[in-house]
This record gives sequence, C-alpha cells and structure tokens, in this order.
Amino acid sequence: MLKKIDRILLRVPQLESAVRYYKDSLGLKLLKQQNTIANFQLPDCDTELVLHTDVDLPAEAIYYLVDDVRNLYARRDALKLKFNGPPVPVTKGFRATAKDPFGNVLLLLDRSAEAAGAKQIEDAKPAGTLFAGVEQKVAVKRDVLSQIYEKLGRTADDLPYTPHFESLYSAYAAQLDPRPTRQEVWRHLLNLRKAGKLPKLGDAKSRPPKVDDDSRTKLRDLLGKDVGKRDRLPYSDRFDEIVDAFNRTQSRRLSPHLVWRLVATLAK
Repeated sequence: MLKKIDRILLRVPQLESAVRYYKDSLGLKLLKQQNTIANFQLPDCDTELVLHTDVDLPAEAIYYLVDDVRNLYARRDALKLKFNGPPVPVTKGFRATAKDPFGNVLLLLDRSAEAAGAKQIEDAKPAGTLFAGVEQKVAVKRDVLSQIYEKLGRTADDLPYTPHFESLYSAYAAQLDPRPTRQEVWRHLLNLRKAGKLPKLGDAKSRPPKVDDDSRTKLRDLLGKDVGKRDRLPYSDRFDEIVDAFNRTQSRRLSPHLVWRLVATLAK
C-alpha cells in the first residue's frame, strides 16, 4: 500500500537562511523555491525535502506515495483507516489525510494524473482541515503551558526565535492533537499573559541591540501599521519579510530574536 516516502516537510523560522544552509552547507539540490516553500531533492533517491514557513502546513510531516488514494478511501473500513475527508484532486493526482487504528496521521498522495502531462511540484498541503486552523480546534492547556513556561524561566518577550522557545514548543506541542504551529503556541502564550494567567518572571534576560536613530526609523517605517501590533508578528511571513528588509540596511546582520527585541521597544 505505502510505496515510498514521497516528501518530508519541515517548518523553519526563516526560509531564506534555511535554504542557504541546506543548499550550501548540506549540499542538497534545490528544485524549486517560492515565497513560503522550497523543495529539495534528497541524494540517492527521489524523495523531496520540503522546507516551509506556511502556517497551513504541518510543522513536521511525512507524505507517503500510494498507487491510488481513491481506492484506499473506498476500502477504508476494511483497512481500518479513518479519513479526514474524501480524496481531493491535486496537480498530479489525488491526496488525502487518514489515521491508522493507532492514531497516527498518514498523509497520502498518488500520481494518477501524471499521464495527463502535469509537471508542477506539489505544495503538499494536507487535504481537509486536519492541520489547518489549529488554534480554533485545540484548546489552550493552561496548566501545562504555565508549568513549562515557569520552569523555563524566560519571559514571553524573551522567547521568540530562541532555543528556549523551541524547548517550550516541543514540550507543549507534543501534548496536543493536532500538533499546533509555532505561531499558535505563541498565541496561546499571549492569551494566557493577557488573561493574567502566566507566572510573573520579572524582566526579559536579553536586551535589544544598540542601533542608531536612523536604523530605528527605518525599522519603524518597515513596520508601518504593524508597529502597534507587535505581538502578532512572531512566526509569521510578515515578520520574516521585516527581518530580511531591515538587515539589508545594516552593516551587520541581526538574528530574528534581536530584531524582535528591537521591534518590542518601538511598539511601546
């Protein structure tokens, strides 16, 4: 039934830097790059590695190639597969999202339309809404998130784009189904902070970088109407664009975390 691994999805904080690393440092062949997604060819096989910053895609996922997704759907009861919905047509065939009897998500894809001459690379977005709209589908686990946050000992403003946030994200997201994106976990934190449900941890341990007044003005101009909505920016394509644009004006490149810390000062 499962012929091979067709593609592996990984969400990255920033696409451009991730593409450079996987291409230049790890030596993978870049097949295609768009605004929020890049496809690489893994050596010695035709499996693709897909890096992305798309909130509608799962953070980590494996797509399995099968002969006929529609056939599997028709035999779903016999196979004990629970589908999220009927197979949907895509560029080269059909895809669907199913769960095995043990609760594992299987992302299924076929190439049944290749005979028609389709040539585009799939975006690999899952069928249905199993992974989309996680924030509306998964309730905040307040006690769990508060405990992880307190144990970490870092304030919310000190977390975005750091190993500390990745530690919190991994521990918290592992307890939710479906698995939330980093942006959703960040929003969970903000909702708890707004409601006064997060432990008080004092001041942030990191400090904003020192930049001149001209640089601060440039950053404020890049933010535009978002200057007063800073909390919505982390782990979004919009913030990635701001980081890249701001760094093009600087003699030294700042990490996304340092740009975030600087943004936080402008918004106050």
